[in-house]
Amino acid sequence: MAAVLQRIERLSSRVVRVLGCNPGPMTLQGTNTYLVGTGSRVLYTPGHTDDHMALLLEEENALFSGDCILGEGTTVFEDLYDYMNSLKELLKIKADIIYPGHGPVIHNAEAKIQEYISHRNIREEQILSLLRDNFEKSFRVMELVKIIYKNTPEHLHKMAEHNISLHLRKLEKEGKIFSSMDPDKKWKANL
Repeated sequence: MAAVLQRIERLSSRVVRVLGCNPGPMTLQGTNTYLVGTGSRVLYTPGHTDDHMALLLEEENALFSGDCILGEGTTVFEDLYDYMNSLKELLKIKADIIYPGHGPVIHNAEAKIQEYISHRNIREEQILSLLRDNFEKSFRVMELVKIIYKNTPEHLHKMAEHNISLHLRKLEKEGKIFSSMDPDKKWKANL
């Protein structure tokens, strides 16, 4: 169940959160806007979007994650390869707290970032295992979805197809899989 956030809340001596209105179709309690009373370091964190940024308030070792890490659930991303690299870089910072773009404050930053990384790695391993176990066969994205998400309601398969496509592109960038060049793109493991 989603947490109910106060409209205006002082989170620390330097940080005030003001809930705003998100013009996008997915609000998750609206967008969190933070008023920060001191300097912060800008961190380039592509993945959610190719121009995504996060901020580090060094005096509090606090990370303002934008849409890279959410207070609840997981985020969407444009490029999984970049997104995973951004998460790994954020993990190195060892922030104490995360002020996300949506949802409640995250008090165990390292655990949350590791949870995001693990979640994506598990899905990636499912895809790789399926392709390697069926090395002689190549798969369309939706064929992979129907196997991997077999216990997920079918009306959610289109969203899952997008997710699997992003995983496939990441694995292709890493040289672990390849796709056919025909319009009916099929994917296969690279041994």
